[in-house]
Amino acid sequence: MLHKKTYHVKELQKEIETHTDIFHSLDENGQKILRSLEGSDDGALLQRRLDNMNFRWSELRKKSLNIRSHLEASSDQWRRLHLSLQELLAWLQLKEDELKRQAPIGGDLPTVQKQNDIHRAFMRELKVKDPIILNALETARMFISEKPLEGLEKFYQDPRELSPGERAQNVTRSLKKQADDVKTEWDKLNLQSAGWQKKIDEALERLQELHEAMDDFDLKLHPAETVKESWQPVGDLLIDSLQDQLNKLKGTVAGAELPVKNTESQKATGRGQCICRLRKEEQQGLLSPPPPNATREELWLSCAARLATHMSAQWLQ
Repeated sequence: MLHKKTYHVKELQKEIETHTDIFHSLDENGQKILRSLEGSDDGALLQRRLDNMNFRWSELRKKSLNIRSHLEASSDQWRRLHLSLQELLAWLQLKEDELKRQAPIGGDLPTVQKQNDIHRAFMRELKVKDPIILNALETARMFISEKPLEGLEKFYQDPRELSPGERAQNVTRSLKKQADDVKTEWDKLNLQSAGWQKKIDEALERLQELHEAMDDFDLKLHPAETVKESWQPVGDLLIDSLQDQLNKLKGTVAGAELPVKNTESQKATGRGQCICRLRKEEQQGLLSPPPPNATREELWLSCAARLATHMSAQWLQ
């Protein structure tokens, strides 16, 4: 376990440092004895033993320093992982706020098209970030499978004194929570983005259908406007011919009804049904008559206005 390894290496280094004075004392005394035994077999044997002691002492210190350097490098990786997860959580929060600001759906086609462009750029950002987040989560999973290093404990201060094992468990829980939060927020952001794009697509489809229907209606409206230009002035009409003029008006409006295609929305069908209901109401006398004392001009204007207003209101629903 990494934490225990770091702890044991530090303990070993402390022990080496406490024995440094003893080592130097032994070496110094050995050199003095060696000078007194110079040229003898015992002197040669002592020299070999002193050389062997110096070599082993040097190797021990070197290995201890190498191990500590390696473990400290691993500790740096943990610190980088901790900071990386923090940055990802902050980025996810910013993107969630940015997505919320894109709502609500606009009320016209150009606005919704602009919203579509903005959100598709947003989705491309998520796609670029995807491998970075997955790599961070995988790295966290691998590190959490081992005990964390002591070097990260300063990020998670506890007011009471803890044993090395307790500190290691606290660091593990904290990093695991960070990784879980990143995964949860990432999944939530992707779901919200997909739902928002679905709303945009639906709005675009409906607005495009509406624009097509309006263009078609505009084409049908031109002949009706031509007929309207051919009407006689109201002042030239006779009261006896008013009913004939109303019948012609209804015929003109009926001829302007749009054909309902199988692929068009139900609104077009409803508009055609409104026209049929209007004609039936007029035939059944459901439309209120003009005042009895109305003049010829007022009578014509009242009838024409009531019919046109009613039909316009139905078409705009």
